[in-house]
Amino acid sequence: MKKFAALKTAVSLPLAILAAAFMIFINEATFQQSTRAVSNMENAQQTRSAITRLVRQILDAETGQRGYLLTGDPRYLEPYNDSVGDITENLGVLQQIFVLQPALIGEFDVLSRHVARKMAEMDLSVRMRKEGNDDGWKFVLTTDVGKEEMEAIRRQSDKLSINSIQQIEQGQAQVSKALQLSRIGIA
Repeated sequence: MKKFAALKTAVSLPLAILAAAFMIFINEATFQQSTRAVSNMENAQQTRSAITRLVRQILDAETGQRGYLLTGDPRYLEPYNDSVGDITENLGVLQQIFVLQPALIGEFDVLSRHVARKMAEMDLSVRMRKEGNDDGWKFVLTTDVGKEEMEAIRRQSDKLSINSIQQIEQGQAQVSKALQLSRIGIA
């Protein structure tokens, strides 16, 4: 009887240690996977926020520009000028984000070009208004170039935002999978 108990202990102890090591391994692996997924989700959310902020900044600049064009009141240029600086800064942030995502850098470049064209159109009309060239800024306004560029900015920003949403969803799926694996390991 004592031999059987000793043999049982000799076999059970290593199996228990092996099971504990296996549980630790599974927990650590799922923790690492979840940490990466959460980090990717945070990055995707920051990207989406920066894209949304960029569109809002362009709209703010356009509102200031139009207010100035309609009234000639330089106070309307304050939000325009503030937004121009913010747009430049935000584009730099987005470029740093997308340079790490080779599959999307081309889409970001398209967005950047549309933003540059929109900003050039707004700058031209504001300069013409300041110079008293009423026919010039009114002509620029009637060409619909600004409207077309804004629509293109919206399309490109929507594409990039959708990609960010997909990355968030993928991260959520990875976390869910890691949690299920951890539950299985514990069971």
